[in-house]
Amino acid sequence: MNPYALVHRIIVAALTGTLPDEYRDESVNILTQALNAPDDEVRALAVMGLGELGAAPAVLPALSSAMHDGCIQVRRRAARSLGDLGNAALPSLPHLVAALDDSSISIRLEAMSAIGCIGPDAEPAVPHLMSLLADEQIRVRTVAGATLKRIGRSCIPFLVEALTNPDALIRERAALLLGQLHATDDCVIEGLLEALADYDDDVRDAARKALQLIEV
Repeated sequence: MNPYALVHRIIVAALTGTLPDEYRDESVNILTQALNAPDDEVRALAVMGLGELGAAPAVLPALSSAMHDGCIQVRRRAARSLGDLGNAALPSLPHLVAALDDSSISIRLEAMSAIGCIGPDAEPAVPHLMSLLADEQIRVRTVAGATLKRIGRSCIPFLVEALTNPDALIRERAALLLGQLHATDDCVIEGLLEALADYDDDVRDAARKALQLIEV
């Protein structure tokens, strides 16, 4: 049986719930080996199959490795599969963070989404996400902000520091996010009050909106 057909059969069995438990480990091994196939489609299907098989011990290393594949489709599916695993994907966080610098915007977006699915434990990714608040692509900026919100309160010190960032766009986004997080810490209130005197109109407006959200 050719690799494409074998991988396809495993995926169908996993999706339909007809893959016997005693064959799961063997299936993971087959799919992991398929990640070395020369055909991009076979590797992409293998990643999909690994994602369907869940957080087996060998799955995370395989998906992490796929995050560095030369094919965009493979990397995108790997990031999405890691996101589907939620907090169980935490060991793969360094690979997702590395993907934030990927040349493909779709990979960067999928990586951010997966980081958000990990939740508060993804705090090590916060500095990298902060820099994306000023990305030239509005979708990247938006998803970066949404990801920071999903990580939660551990972002607050970084956002407060960002209120004095030289880039006005980062200051504006930081102020809005602090409001959306309903952060009432003294350092937050003080930083937002100072931002009311920012030379940039948008930053001042964001600070006002944030204080209203916090209900100060």
